[in-house]
Amino acid sequence: MILPLLEGSPIYKAWASPIHLTFKCYIFNVTNPDEIMQGSNPNLDEVGPFTYNEVLEKQIISVDDEMDEIVHTLKSTYSFNKHLSLNLSKSDKVTILNPAYIGTMSMLAGLPPDFMEKYGNSIPKLFPNRSSIFLKANPNDILFNGVKVSCNLRKFPELNLVCKTLNNNQPPVLRKTDKEDTYLLSIFQRINDTFRGPFSVNRGLKNITRLGDITSYMGKRVQTIWNSESCNTVKGTDTITWPPLIEPLPFVSTFIPELCRTVEADYVGDVSVHGLTGSRFVMKERVWLDTSQCYCLKMNNVPKCLPQGLIDMSECQKMPVILSEPHFLHGDPQLLKYAGGLSPNEETHATYIIIEPYTGTPLSGQKKTQLNLYLERQPVELLSNVSEGYFPLMWCENGNTPSLDEIAFTYQIIRLRNVLQYLSIVPLMIGIHLTFMALLYCNCTKRKIGPTFAESLLISSNSQSNNSTQRPLHA
Repeated sequence: MILPLLEGSPIYKAWASPIHLTFKCYIFNVTNPDEIMQGSNPNLDEVGPFTYNEVLEKQIISVDDEMDEIVHTLKSTYSFNKHLSLNLSKSDKVTILNPAYIGTMSMLAGLPPDFMEKYGNSIPKLFPNRSSIFLKANPNDILFNGVKVSCNLRKFPELNLVCKTLNNNQPPVLRKTDKEDTYLLSIFQRINDTFRGPFSVNRGLKNITRLGDITSYMGKRVQTIWNSESCNTVKGTDTITWPPLIEPLPFVSTFIPELCRTVEADYVGDVSVHGLTGSRFVMKERVWLDTSQCYCLKMNNVPKCLPQGLIDMSECQKMPVILSEPHFLHGDPQLLKYAGGLSPNEETHATYIIIEPYTGTPLSGQKKTQLNLYLERQPVELLSNVSEGYFPLMWCENGNTPSLDEIAFTYQIIRLRNVLQYLSIVPLMIGIHLTFMALLYCNCTKRKIGPTFAESLLISSNSQSNNSTQRPLHA
Protein backbone atom coordinates (compact mmCIF):
# COMPACT_ATOMS: atom_id res chain seq x y z
CA MET A 1 0.00 0.00 0.00
CA ILE A 2 1.23 3.53 -0.85
CA LEU A 3 -0.87 5.86 1.25
CA PRO A 4 -0.62 4.71 4.92
CA LEU A 5 2.05 6.21 7.17
CA LEU A 6 4.20 3.10 7.08
CA GLU A 7 7.88 3.69 7.79
CA GLY A 8 9.89 3.55 4.57
CA SER A 9 6.97 4.45 2.31
CA PRO A 10 7.12 7.65 0.18
CA ILE A 11 4.14 9.11 2.06
CA TYR A 12 5.84 8.50 5.42
CA LYS A 13 9.04 10.17 4.23
CA ALA A 14 7.10 13.21 3.05
CA TRP A 15 5.11 13.32 6.31
CA ALA A 16 8.20 13.05 8.53
CA SER A 17 10.23 15.62 6.56
CA PRO A 18 10.32 19.31 7.58
CA ILE A 19 7.48 21.36 6.10
CA HIS A 20 8.08 24.93 4.94
CA LEU A 21 5.26 27.36 5.65
CA THR A 22 4.75 31.12 5.46
CA PHE A 23 3.63 32.98 8.59
CA LYS A 24 2.22 36.51 8.11
CA CYS A 25 0.92 38.96 10.69
CA TYR A 26 -1.01 42.21 10.36
CA ILE A 27 -0.92 44.49 13.41
CA PHE A 28 -3.79 46.81 14.35
CA ASN A 29 -2.02 50.10 15.04
CA VAL A 30 -3.99 52.22 17.53
CA THR A 31 -4.24 55.81 16.27
CA ASN A 32 -6.02 57.35 19.32
CA PRO A 33 -4.52 55.76 22.47
CA ASP A 34 -4.99 58.81 24.74
CA GLU A 35 -8.64 59.25 23.74
CA ILE A 36 -9.37 55.56 24.47
CA MET A 37 -8.14 56.02 28.04
CA GLN A 38 -10.66 58.84 28.37
CA GLY A 39 -13.59 56.79 27.09
CA SER A 40 -13.45 56.96 23.28
CA ASN A 41 -13.73 53.88 21.08
CA PRO A 42 -10.54 52.65 19.37
CA ASN A 43 -9.55 53.68 15.86
CA LEU A 44 -7.37 51.03 14.23
CA ASP A 45 -5.12 51.06 11.20
CA GLU A 46 -4.02 47.66 9.85
CA VAL A 47 -0.24 47.56 9.26
CA GLY A 48 1.56 44.70 7.53
CA PRO A 49 2.26 42.08 6.49
CA PHE A 50 5.21 41.13 8.66
CA THR A 51 6.29 37.82 7.17
CA TYR A 52 8.29 34.93 8.60
CA ASN A 53 9.52 31.67 7.12
CA GLU A 54 8.23 28.84 9.30
CA VAL A 55 9.88 25.42 9.34
CA LEU A 56 7.64 22.78 10.93
CA GLU A 57 9.46 19.66 12.13
CA LYS A 58 8.22 16.43 13.70
CA GLN A 59 10.07 14.41 16.31
CA ILE A 60 8.86 10.81 16.44
CA ILE A 61 8.52 9.47 19.98
CA SER A 62 6.97 6.02 19.46
CA VAL A 63 4.83 3.83 17.21
CA ASP A 64 1.86 1.83 18.55
CA ASP A 65 1.13 -1.03 16.12
CA GLU A 66 -1.96 -2.18 18.02
CA MET A 67 -3.58 1.27 18.04
CA ASP A 68 -2.13 2.01 14.56
CA GLU A 69 -0.77 5.34 15.82
CA ILE A 70 2.41 7.41 15.77
CA VAL A 71 3.22 9.63 18.77
CA HIS A 72 5.23 12.75 17.95
CA THR A 73 5.90 16.36 18.90
CA LEU A 74 5.98 19.45 16.65
CA LYS A 75 8.50 22.25 16.58
CA SER A 76 8.17 25.49 14.60
CA THR A 77 11.14 27.74 13.90
CA TYR A 78 10.55 31.25 12.57
CA SER A 79 12.91 33.56 10.66
CA PHE A 80 12.06 37.03 9.40
CA ASN A 81 11.48 37.37 5.64
CA LYS A 82 12.35 40.96 4.81
CA HIS A 83 11.44 40.66 1.12
CA LEU A 84 7.84 39.58 1.78
CA SER A 85 7.29 42.08 4.60
CA LEU A 86 6.21 45.69 4.79
CA ASN A 87 9.32 47.82 4.43
CA LEU A 88 9.80 49.42 7.84
CA SER A 89 12.97 50.67 9.46
CA LYS A 90 14.02 49.63 12.95
CA SER A 91 12.88 53.01 14.23
CA ASP A 92 9.33 52.62 12.89
CA LYS A 93 6.87 51.73 15.64
CA VAL A 94 3.26 50.71 16.08
CA THR A 95 0.97 51.07 19.08
CA ILE A 96 -1.04 48.14 20.48
CA LEU A 97 -2.90 47.41 23.69
CA ASN A 98 -0.25 46.09 26.11
CA PRO A 99 -1.02 42.34 26.45
CA ALA A 100 1.20 41.84 29.52
CA TYR A 101 -0.41 44.75 31.37
CA ILE A 102 -3.98 43.74 30.49
CA GLY A 103 -3.20 40.11 31.36
CA THR A 104 -1.77 41.06 34.75
CA MET A 105 -4.75 43.26 35.56
CA SER A 106 -7.09 40.47 34.53
CA MET A 107 -5.28 38.15 36.94
CA LEU A 108 -5.57 40.69 39.77
CA ALA A 109 -9.29 41.11 39.04
CA GLY A 110 -9.78 37.42 39.83
CA LEU A 111 -8.20 37.80 43.30
CA PRO A 112 -9.72 39.37 46.42
CA PRO A 113 -10.39 43.13 46.02
CA ASP A 114 -7.53 44.21 48.31
CA PHE A 115 -4.96 42.87 45.80
CA MET A 116 -6.17 45.30 43.12
CA GLU A 117 -6.19 48.15 45.61
CA LYS A 118 -2.68 47.37 46.83
CA TYR A 119 -0.88 46.53 43.58
CA GLY A 120 -3.06 47.75 40.71
CA ASN A 121 -1.46 51.19 40.33
CA SER A 122 2.05 49.75 40.61
CA ILE A 123 1.82 47.33 37.64
CA PRO A 124 2.57 50.01 34.96
CA LYS A 125 6.01 50.52 36.55
CA LEU A 126 7.08 47.24 34.96
CA PHE A 127 6.73 48.63 31.44
CA PRO A 128 8.57 51.23 29.34
CA ASN A 129 5.58 53.59 29.14
CA ARG A 130 4.35 53.84 32.73
CA SER A 131 1.59 56.33 31.96
CA SER A 132 -0.29 54.26 29.37
CA ILE A 133 -2.04 50.94 28.88
CA PHE A 134 -0.55 50.81 25.39
CA LEU A 135 2.74 49.46 24.11
CA LYS A 136 4.62 51.38 21.41
CA ALA A 137 7.39 49.36 19.77
CA ASN A 138 8.83 47.99 16.55
CA PRO A 139 6.58 45.30 15.02
CA ASN A 140 9.34 42.67 14.98
CA ASP A 141 9.99 43.29 18.68
CA ILE A 142 6.28 42.94 19.47
CA LEU A 143 5.98 39.69 17.50
CA PHE A 144 9.22 37.81 18.24
CA ASN A 145 12.31 39.78 19.33
CA GLY A 146 10.88 41.21 22.53
CA VAL A 147 10.34 44.54 24.30
CA LYS A 148 12.24 45.06 27.55
CA VAL A 149 10.27 44.71 30.80
CA SER A 150 12.07 45.34 34.09
CA CYS A 151 11.44 44.61 37.76
CA ASN A 152 13.45 47.55 39.12
CA LEU A 153 13.14 46.85 42.84
CA ARG A 154 15.71 49.52 43.77
CA LYS A 155 13.54 52.20 42.21
CA PHE A 156 10.18 50.56 42.92
CA PRO A 157 10.42 48.33 46.05
CA GLU A 158 6.61 48.08 46.05
CA LEU A 159 6.96 45.70 43.07
CA ASN A 160 8.61 43.04 45.23
CA LEU A 161 5.62 40.67 45.48
CA VAL A 162 4.66 41.25 41.82
CA CYS A 163 8.19 40.44 40.66
CA LYS A 164 8.32 37.30 42.78
CA THR A 165 5.04 36.20 41.21
CA LEU A 166 6.42 36.85 37.72
CA ASN A 167 9.53 34.85 38.52
CA ASN A 168 7.59 31.86 39.84
CA ASN A 169 4.65 32.00 37.43
CA GLN A 170 5.99 33.52 34.25
CA PRO A 171 3.28 34.66 31.78
CA PRO A 172 3.55 33.09 28.30
CA VAL A 173 4.26 36.48 26.65
CA LEU A 174 7.35 37.06 28.81
CA ARG A 175 10.70 35.31 28.70
CA LYS A 176 13.65 35.67 31.05
CA THR A 177 16.95 37.20 30.01
CA ASP A 178 20.48 36.76 31.32
CA LYS A 179 19.93 39.87 33.44
CA GLU A 180 18.14 39.25 36.72
CA ASP A 181 14.59 40.61 36.96
CA THR A 182 14.62 41.65 33.29
CA TYR A 183 12.22 40.11 30.80
CA LEU A 184 11.37 40.41 27.12
CA LEU A 185 7.75 40.86 26.15
CA SER A 186 6.62 39.42 22.75
CA ILE A 187 3.52 37.71 21.43
CA PHE A 188 5.00 34.65 19.73
CA GLN A 189 8.39 34.04 21.36
CA ARG A 190 6.82 31.18 23.32
CA ILE A 191 6.13 29.18 20.16
CA ASN A 192 9.47 29.84 18.42
CA ASP A 193 11.90 26.91 18.47
CA THR A 194 9.86 25.08 21.11
CA PHE A 195 8.21 21.67 21.04
CA ARG A 196 4.42 21.36 21.12
CA GLY A 197 2.46 18.25 21.97
CA PRO A 198 2.84 15.35 22.13
CA PHE A 199 0.24 14.34 19.53
CA SER A 200 -0.82 10.85 18.48
CA VAL A 201 -1.89 10.43 14.86
CA ASN A 202 -3.51 7.49 13.07
CA ARG A 203 -1.33 5.79 10.43
CA GLY A 204 -4.24 4.66 8.24
CA LEU A 205 -2.83 1.12 7.96
CA LYS A 206 -5.90 -0.59 9.38
CA ASN A 207 -8.41 1.99 8.14
CA ILE A 208 -7.28 4.32 5.37
CA THR A 209 -10.14 6.76 6.04
CA ARG A 210 -8.55 7.58 9.42
CA LEU A 211 -5.16 8.48 7.97
CA GLY A 212 -3.78 11.61 9.66
CA ASP A 213 -6.47 11.79 12.37
CA ILE A 214 -5.16 13.27 15.62
CA THR A 215 -6.35 10.98 18.40
CA SER A 216 -4.74 12.61 21.46
CA TYR A 217 -3.12 15.89 22.46
CA MET A 218 -0.89 16.38 25.49
CA GLY A 219 -1.55 12.76 26.39
CA LYS A 220 -5.34 13.22 26.49
CA ARG A 221 -7.90 11.75 24.13
CA VAL A 222 -10.64 13.69 25.92
CA GLN A 223 -9.77 17.12 27.32
CA THR A 224 -11.30 18.75 30.38
CA ILE A 225 -11.64 22.32 29.07
CA TRP A 226 -15.09 22.46 27.49
CA ASN A 227 -18.62 21.53 28.62
CA SER A 228 -19.22 18.16 26.96
CA GLU A 229 -17.33 15.02 26.06
CA SER A 230 -17.98 15.50 22.34
CA CYS A 231 -16.42 18.98 22.37
CA ASN A 232 -13.52 17.79 24.52
CA THR A 233 -12.74 14.76 22.32
CA VAL A 234 -9.58 15.19 20.26
CA LYS A 235 -10.41 14.46 16.63
CA GLY A 236 -9.71 15.70 13.11
CA THR A 237 -6.52 15.93 11.08
CA ASP A 238 -3.50 18.19 11.62
CA THR A 239 -4.28 20.19 8.39
CA ILE A 240 -1.21 18.65 6.75
CA THR A 241 -2.10 14.95 6.40
CA TRP A 242 -5.44 13.93 4.91
CA PRO A 243 -6.93 10.59 3.90
CA PRO A 244 -8.03 10.14 0.30
CA LEU A 245 -11.55 11.49 -0.14
CA ILE A 246 -12.99 8.16 -1.26
CA GLU A 247 -16.38 9.80 -1.73
CA PRO A 248 -17.24 13.51 -1.87
CA LEU A 249 -17.53 14.93 1.65
CA PRO A 250 -19.73 17.87 2.72
CA PHE A 251 -17.01 18.98 5.19
CA VAL A 252 -13.63 18.03 6.67
CA SER A 253 -12.49 18.29 10.30
CA THR A 254 -9.21 19.46 11.76
CA PHE A 255 -7.94 19.72 15.33
CA ILE A 256 -6.32 23.08 16.09
CA PRO A 257 -4.14 22.92 19.24
CA GLU A 258 -4.10 26.74 19.57
CA LEU A 259 -7.88 26.51 20.07
CA CYS A 260 -7.89 23.16 21.92
CA ARG A 261 -10.81 22.17 19.73
CA THR A 262 -11.93 20.69 16.42
CA VAL A 263 -13.27 22.92 13.64
CA GLU A 264 -14.96 21.99 10.38
CA ALA A 265 -14.56 23.43 6.90
CA ASP A 266 -17.34 23.06 4.33
CA TYR A 267 -16.94 21.96 0.72
CA VAL A 268 -17.52 24.89 -1.67
CA GLY A 269 -16.35 23.50 -5.03
CA ASP A 270 -13.42 22.26 -7.09
CA VAL A 271 -10.47 24.43 -8.15
CA SER A 272 -7.26 23.87 -10.13
CA VAL A 273 -3.83 24.15 -8.49
CA HIS A 274 -0.73 23.41 -10.58
CA GLY A 275 -2.97 21.63 -13.07
CA LEU A 276 -4.39 19.30 -10.41
CA THR A 277 -8.06 19.39 -9.46
CA GLY A 278 -8.60 19.96 -5.76
CA SER A 279 -11.63 20.11 -3.46
CA ARG A 280 -11.82 23.48 -1.69
CA PHE A 281 -13.14 23.57 1.91
CA VAL A 282 -13.78 26.84 3.78
CA MET A 283 -14.51 27.52 7.45
CA LYS A 284 -18.01 29.01 7.60
CA GLU A 285 -20.20 30.80 10.12
CA ARG A 286 -21.66 27.57 11.53
CA VAL A 287 -18.37 26.89 13.38
CA TRP A 288 -19.35 29.69 15.75
CA LEU A 289 -23.02 28.74 16.23
CA ASP A 290 -22.53 27.13 19.64
CA THR A 291 -26.18 26.55 20.53
CA SER A 292 -25.31 23.94 23.17
CA GLN A 293 -22.92 26.38 24.94
CA CYS A 294 -20.29 23.69 24.55
CA TYR A 295 -17.40 26.14 24.12
CA CYS A 296 -18.45 28.56 26.85
CA LEU A 297 -16.10 28.50 29.84
CA LYS A 298 -17.82 28.11 33.19
CA MET A 299 -17.73 30.75 35.88
CA ASN A 300 -19.12 29.57 39.23
CA ASN A 301 -20.41 26.46 37.38
CA VAL A 302 -22.42 28.65 34.99
CA PRO A 303 -21.38 28.82 31.30
CA LYS A 304 -20.16 32.30 30.40
CA CYS A 305 -20.69 32.68 26.67
CA LEU A 306 -18.95 35.30 24.56
CA PRO A 307 -20.59 36.94 21.52
CA GLN A 308 -20.72 34.84 18.35
CA GLY A 309 -17.35 34.59 16.64
CA LEU A 310 -15.24 34.71 19.83
CA ILE A 311 -13.65 31.94 21.88
CA ASP A 312 -12.03 32.38 25.30
CA MET A 313 -8.52 30.87 25.37
CA SER A 314 -7.73 31.52 29.04
CA GLU A 315 -7.99 27.80 29.92
CA CYS A 316 -6.46 26.52 26.68
CA GLN A 317 -3.46 28.85 26.47
CA LYS A 318 -3.28 29.88 30.13
CA MET A 319 -3.53 33.56 29.23
CA PRO A 320 -6.54 35.89 28.92
CA VAL A 321 -6.58 36.04 25.13
CA ILE A 322 -9.73 35.81 23.00
CA LEU A 323 -9.47 34.38 19.50
CA SER A 324 -11.64 35.06 16.46
CA GLU A 325 -11.39 35.14 12.71
CA PRO A 326 -9.72 38.23 11.19
CA HIS A 327 -11.77 41.44 11.38
CA PHE A 328 -14.40 39.46 13.36
CA LEU A 329 -15.45 37.59 10.21
CA HIS A 330 -18.57 35.46 10.93
CA GLY A 331 -18.89 37.22 14.30
CA ASP A 332 -21.70 39.13 15.95
CA PRO A 333 -22.20 42.40 13.98
CA GLN A 334 -22.11 44.29 17.30
CA LEU A 335 -18.37 43.54 17.54
CA LEU A 336 -17.72 45.89 14.61
CA LYS A 337 -19.33 48.81 16.43
CA TYR A 338 -16.59 49.00 19.07
CA ALA A 339 -13.38 49.38 17.07
CA GLY A 340 -13.19 51.39 13.88
CA GLY A 341 -11.11 50.31 10.89
CA LEU A 342 -12.36 46.73 10.57
CA SER A 343 -13.85 45.34 7.37
CA PRO A 344 -14.38 41.54 7.31
CA ASN A 345 -14.06 39.90 3.91
CA GLU A 346 -14.64 36.21 3.18
CA GLU A 347 -12.10 36.01 0.38
CA THR A 348 -9.32 37.68 2.38
CA HIS A 349 -10.01 36.52 5.92
CA ALA A 350 -11.52 33.01 5.74
CA THR A 351 -9.58 29.87 6.67
CA TYR A 352 -9.48 27.31 3.85
CA ILE A 353 -7.86 24.09 2.64
CA ILE A 354 -7.66 22.63 -0.89
CA ILE A 355 -7.23 18.84 -1.02
CA GLU A 356 -6.41 16.62 -3.99
CA PRO A 357 -9.21 14.04 -3.49
CA TYR A 358 -7.56 10.79 -4.68
CA THR A 359 -4.39 11.10 -2.60
CA GLY A 360 -5.41 13.47 0.21
CA THR A 361 -2.53 15.79 -0.70
CA PRO A 362 -3.07 19.39 0.51
CA LEU A 363 -2.57 21.61 -2.56
CA SER A 364 -3.01 24.91 -0.72
CA GLY A 365 -4.26 26.17 2.62
CA GLN A 366 -4.24 29.09 5.06
CA LYS A 367 -5.23 29.12 8.72
CA LYS A 368 -6.23 32.64 9.83
CA THR A 369 -6.65 33.78 13.43
CA GLN A 370 -7.09 37.10 15.22
CA LEU A 371 -5.88 37.84 18.76
CA ASN A 372 -8.10 40.04 20.93
CA LEU A 373 -8.17 41.26 24.52
CA TYR A 374 -11.15 42.38 26.53
CA LEU A 375 -10.62 45.91 27.78
CA GLU A 376 -12.66 46.71 30.87
CA ARG A 377 -12.71 49.35 33.55
CA GLN A 378 -10.94 48.64 36.85
CA PRO A 379 -10.59 50.72 40.05
CA VAL A 380 -7.07 51.88 39.10
CA GLU A 381 -5.85 55.12 37.60
CA LEU A 382 -5.16 53.98 34.02
CA LEU A 383 -8.32 51.89 33.59
CA SER A 384 -10.91 53.98 35.41
CA ASN A 385 -12.30 55.68 32.28
CA VAL A 386 -11.52 53.36 29.36
CA SER A 387 -14.12 52.35 26.80
CA GLU A 388 -14.97 48.70 27.30
CA GLY A 389 -15.02 46.15 24.50
CA TYR A 390 -13.28 43.37 22.58
CA PHE A 391 -10.04 44.96 21.42
CA PRO A 392 -8.22 43.48 18.37
CA LEU A 393 -4.41 43.24 18.59
CA MET A 394 -3.46 41.58 15.30
CA TRP A 395 -4.37 38.81 12.93
CA CYS A 396 -2.06 36.18 11.45
CA GLU A 397 -2.17 33.50 8.78
CA ASN A 398 0.07 30.52 8.19
CA GLY A 399 0.09 27.95 5.44
CA ASN A 400 1.46 27.50 1.94
CA THR A 401 0.87 26.34 -1.61
CA PRO A 402 3.43 23.55 -2.24
CA SER A 403 5.64 23.88 -5.30
CA LEU A 404 5.51 21.44 -8.21
CA ASP A 405 8.61 19.69 -6.87
CA GLU A 406 7.01 19.20 -3.45
CA ILE A 407 3.94 17.48 -4.90
CA ALA A 408 5.76 15.54 -7.64
CA PHE A 409 4.82 12.26 -5.95
CA THR A 410 1.15 13.26 -6.13
CA TYR A 411 1.52 13.77 -9.88
CA GLN A 412 3.00 10.27 -10.17
CA ILE A 413 0.08 8.72 -8.29
CA ILE A 414 -2.49 10.59 -10.40
CA ARG A 415 -0.72 9.55 -13.61
CA LEU A 416 -0.61 5.93 -12.44
CA ARG A 417 -4.32 6.12 -11.61
CA ASN A 418 -5.11 7.52 -15.07
CA VAL A 419 -3.03 4.78 -16.75
CA LEU A 420 -4.80 2.08 -14.74
CA GLN A 421 -8.18 3.57 -15.62
CA TYR A 422 -7.16 3.54 -19.29
CA LEU A 423 -5.89 -0.01 -19.06
CA SER A 424 -9.15 -1.13 -17.47
CA ILE A 425 -11.04 0.25 -20.49
CA VAL A 426 -8.71 -1.27 -23.11
CA PRO A 427 -9.82 -4.94 -22.63
CA LEU A 428 -13.44 -3.87 -22.91
CA MET A 429 -12.74 -1.95 -26.12
CA ILE A 430 -10.75 -4.88 -27.53
CA GLY A 431 -13.57 -7.27 -26.62
CA ILE A 432 -16.16 -5.10 -28.33
CA HIS A 433 -13.96 -4.80 -31.41
CA LEU A 434 -13.33 -8.56 -31.62
CA THR A 435 -17.02 -9.36 -31.17
CA PHE A 436 -17.96 -6.94 -33.96
CA MET A 437 -15.30 -8.37 -36.27
CA ALA A 438 -16.44 -11.95 -35.49
CA LEU A 439 -20.06 -11.12 -36.33
CA LEU A 440 -18.98 -9.42 -39.54
CA TYR A 441 -16.77 -12.34 -40.48
CA CYS A 442 -19.51 -14.91 -39.82
CA ASN A 443 -22.03 -12.99 -41.91
CA CYS A 444 -19.66 -12.75 -44.85
CA THR A 445 -18.61 -16.38 -44.62
CA LYS A 446 -22.20 -17.65 -44.61
CA ARG A 447 -22.94 -15.70 -47.78
CA LYS A 448 -19.97 -17.33 -49.52
CA ILE A 449 -20.85 -20.93 -48.48
CA GLY A 450 -24.46 -21.02 -49.82
CA PRO A 451 -28.07 -20.01 -49.18
CA THR A 452 -29.56 -20.09 -45.78
CA PHE A 453 -32.23 -22.65 -44.77
CA ALA A 454 -35.02 -20.11 -45.44
CA GLU A 455 -33.50 -19.30 -48.82
CA SER A 456 -33.36 -23.06 -49.69
CA LEU A 457 -37.04 -23.49 -48.92
CA LEU A 458 -37.89 -20.52 -51.10
CA ILE A 459 -35.81 -21.87 -54.02
CA SER A 460 -37.41 -25.33 -53.68
CA SER A 461 -40.90 -23.84 -53.66
CA ASN A 462 -40.23 -21.74 -56.71
CA SER A 463 -38.78 -24.76 -58.55
CA GLN A 464 -41.86 -26.88 -57.91
CA SER A 465 -44.15 -24.09 -59.09
CA ASN A 466 -42.25 -23.68 -62.31
CA ASN A 467 -42.40 -27.42 -63.07
CA SER A 468 -46.17 -27.59 -62.59
CA THR A 469 -46.73 -24.70 -64.99
CA GLN A 470 -44.66 -26.22 -67.72
CA ARG A 471 -46.33 -29.67 -67.88
CA PRO A 472 -49.42 -28.77 -70.10
CA LEU A 473 -47.11 -27.30 -72.72
CA HIS A 474 -45.52 -30.77 -73.20
CA ALA A 475 -48.87 -32.49 -73.45
